[in-house]
Order: sequence, then C-alpha cells, then structure tokens
Amino acid sequence: MWETIQGLFSGSEGGNNFAGSLLGSGLNYLGARETSSAARDAARMEADMLSQNATAALAQGQPWSVGGLGGTATFDEDSRSIMQNLSPQLSNIYQGALDRSGMFGGQATALGLDPFSAANNFYNQQQEYYQPQEDQLRTDNETRLLAQGRLGSTGGARQTGQIEEAIGQGQQQRRTASFGQAQALIDSLLSRESADIGVATGLLDIPQGMTAQGMGLGANLGTLAASGLQSRAAGASTLGKAFAPSTMGTALSGLGGMFSTPYRPKKE
Repeated sequence: MWETIQGLFSGSEGGNNFAGSLLGSGLNYLGARETSSAARDAARMEADMLSQNATAALAQGQPWSVGGLGGTATFDEDSRSIMQNLSPQLSNIYQGALDRSGMFGGQATALGLDPFSAANNFYNQQQEYYQPQEDQLRTDNETRLLAQGRLGSTGGARQTGQIEEAIGQGQQQRRTASFGQAQALIDSLLSRESADIGVATGLLDIPQGMTAQGMGLGANLGTLAASGLQSRAAGASTLGKAFAPSTMGTALSGLGGMFSTPYRPKKE
C-alpha cells in the first residue's frame, strides 16, 4: 500500500517525481518549523517558571523590619534602603549629647585660638583676690616706716623694694600657673566634647543591632536568595540553548522524507 502511495507522488516508471519532491519538501519545512517553535515555547515556559520561582525566593530573602524599646530598623524593598531610628527618649539623649559636644568644642576652640589670653584671664580672676592683700602689705609697710621716721630714708626705700619684689614674685608664679590652668581647661573641654560624641555614636549601635537582627532572621534567607539567582540564570541559559525536537515536527519530517523518495518499480 505504501509503495502505491509513494508511486502516486513520485511519478510513473517513465515520468518524474516532481509532485512527490514538492510535497516532501513542504512536509520537511513544516516539520522543522514545528520542531523549532515547540522547542522555543517549551524553553520560554521553563524560563518563565524559573524566573517566577527566583522572584519568590528573592522576596523571601528580603530582610525584616525590626522594632523595640530602643528604636527601629525599617527595610524598603522598593528603594533597596534601610531607615534606622532611635526611640524618642533616646533621640533626645542623642541630640543633647551632640549639642553639648558642640558647646564644649566651641569653648575649647575659642580658648585654643589664644591660649595666652586665656591664661591672662585666669590670672586676672585670681589677682582680684590677691590685690587687697598686696595693697594691705604696702599700707602696713608705709605705716611702719612713717612711725619709725624712715619713710623717705634709704633704709625705708630698700625695705619697700623688698616687699614689692615679694609681691612681684607671687604675681609671676600665679601667671605661670594660670597658663597651665588654661591648658587644663582646654583639655577638659575637649575631653567632654569627645565623651558626648562617644555617647551619641554609641546610641547608634542600637538601631544598627536591629538592622543586623532583621537581616539575620530566618538564617537561610541569603541561601534562598542565592538559589533564586542561580535558578534565574539557569532559566536564561535554557531559553538560549534548548531546542528539543517536537513529536509533531518529527512526524512531519518523516512523512516528507517518504514522499520525496524516488519511485523504483518492483522487479518481477
């Protein structure tokens, strides 16, 4: 029966097989096109499925927002950003520490720009206390010299000079000490500034800790996300490389080959 059908399309013993070749070529073309189309559709479906699975895995791998008495750590999936906040109470402490650090730093800067002027200010503050005592020494000395009749004498002048020298030495000692006191004040202000900055930055560890906690929830979220990315890559690769033959395409190609076979009459 097949030989009879083949003969119909391949031609008679003395004729040509044009009709059979034409039909065979058409079937071969349809078979190849069906095979290619089916392969692409299958690969595209597989890639879409893998991509959807990857998207779901990536969504599961997003960090969690965390909140507590100390503050919050909020994750925004759309903008890929993290917002860290202290609680209102700790925010007040944080702001207060920053304000104080700025105040102490400003005072230290002002004193440090002219430390000699700062030392002189310390000296003047102390001199207000010592000045009445020095004036009393001078008055007492003049009173004694006057009572002794030596106020304008050489001996009286020498005694007055000794008192003034003693007063001057005390003043010089206080000037030297004032410079050290000014430097100590500057160092103290800088220390207070650093301490308040440390308080402020230390408070920031609270929301940072919550951020780490949110990113670590689930323990395997990072692994899931990585698997999702691998699946997405595999899907893309499959879409580019997979060209599996289809059953219909193979059948059509086979029929095309049958009709294009040259007719050979059966020998008696």
